[in-house]
Amino acid sequence: MDVSFVQEKNGLPLGKLNYVMAAITLVISALLIFATYRTSNGYERVNEATANYISWEQSASSIQDATDYLTEQARNFVMTGERKYLQNYFLEVNVTRRRESAMAKLKGAGSPEAYEKLEDAMRQSQAQMSLEWYAMRLTISAYGYNPSEFPVELQSTTLLSKDAKLSRTEKQARAQQMVLDSTYLEKKAAIDEDLRAYLTSLEEGTREQQERASDDMRSLLETQRLLVFALIMIFIIVIMMNSFLVINPLMKGILHIRTEQPIPISGSYEFQYLARTYNLMYAANQKKANALAYEASHDKLTGLYNRVEYDELIKSPDMLSSALLLIDVDKFKSVNDTFGHDMGDRVLVHISKVLRESFRSDDMICRIGGDEFATIMVNCGPQFTDLIRGKIERINTKLQNPTDDLPPISVSVGVAFGAEEHGTGNIIKDADLALYQVKEHGRCGVAFFEPSLVNIALPEKKKKD
Repeated sequence: MDVSFVQEKNGLPLGKLNYVMAAITLVISALLIFATYRTSNGYERVNEATANYISWEQSASSIQDATDYLTEQARNFVMTGERKYLQNYFLEVNVTRRRESAMAKLKGAGSPEAYEKLEDAMRQSQAQMSLEWYAMRLTISAYGYNPSEFPVELQSTTLLSKDAKLSRTEKQARAQQMVLDSTYLEKKAAIDEDLRAYLTSLEEGTREQQERASDDMRSLLETQRLLVFALIMIFIIVIMMNSFLVINPLMKGILHIRTEQPIPISGSYEFQYLARTYNLMYAANQKKANALAYEASHDKLTGLYNRVEYDELIKSPDMLSSALLLIDVDKFKSVNDTFGHDMGDRVLVHISKVLRESFRSDDMICRIGGDEFATIMVNCGPQFTDLIRGKIERINTKLQNPTDDLPPISVSVGVAFGAEEHGTGNIIKDADLALYQVKEHGRCGVAFFEPSLVNIALPEKKKKD
């Protein structure tokens, strides 16, 4: 049934329904408590079996954890040669002794066959430890450590003559191979398999005990089943009505409002109506805000960042690792005078397109004046001088050889780098000095700021071509 439809048409009284359900729940709960009291003894037996299994499982897991820890510390020492890993290893072996403590707790737990699997896992783990000791002894020799400074287990481990003759690098490689190759991993997997087999056996034994206790309580649980089923159905109805129609849609709506997102259309009819209304308002406001933000930061003709945005970008601390390219269109006034302002606008749009195609998506291209552009190349230093020069040459080649009816044009570019050791600390002035050099020496090219340009006086107002 479409509950939201019923709520809209018939005015479903959710509050009264909750009171009725609560009264029925109290009656059923009282009967259930009485039945539960009669079966408490049976539950105690089940709980005891479960508690024993949990304790055994924790002990078996402790063995697994200790084995994994020893493997990790041995590998870390073999890979790095840092003594702290070896110290951690033997602290576990000789002091913490989690495996031995767990074995003592598990003695007699489970069937004899299962316990034999556990003992076999311990024997394999001990054999694996001998291999780890040998790998660590190789590492000690490779790093030139004094063996007497290490535990007696390693002092008593003797290297084979063929391994003792290996070079330091070969010993390290040999030691790493011993704890990382397929043989080592297979042994490790065998230990894990035996531990899992033991845990499986414990689980099966516990399940059998629980089933026996459950059989004893079966007649008493028949009544409880009916009561629990009725109670569950009531809870399901109440929870579904409140959660799906009210709580969940409301919580999701609050979250989406806080994160400034549209509200999902769900829940009751009233909430869906509210969500649709909010979403329409949100969409309209978002569209208006996006349009205003774009217009405030972008040039209307070219779609590039405008002067306002450029002034903000140039203040960024990232400029210390960036390059600033001031780009001036050569003889643009003659284009307007000869072909008209419409053609001039088309030329500016064409230049913008060529600039976009020539620089990276991370680079920021701005139109900062009528025929003046700027590009901020992020993460760019003097080592990219040749790359920048090549970009400008390709840009001028495209502009001087248009494929449509546009007149040929060129640009002059002045480049400065933001790092203080490569400029005066005023990247705009540095780039402007470099641009001035290009304009004074024939245009259609690129120049980079050099310390020798500092004393050159720029004209107070540059003449337009």
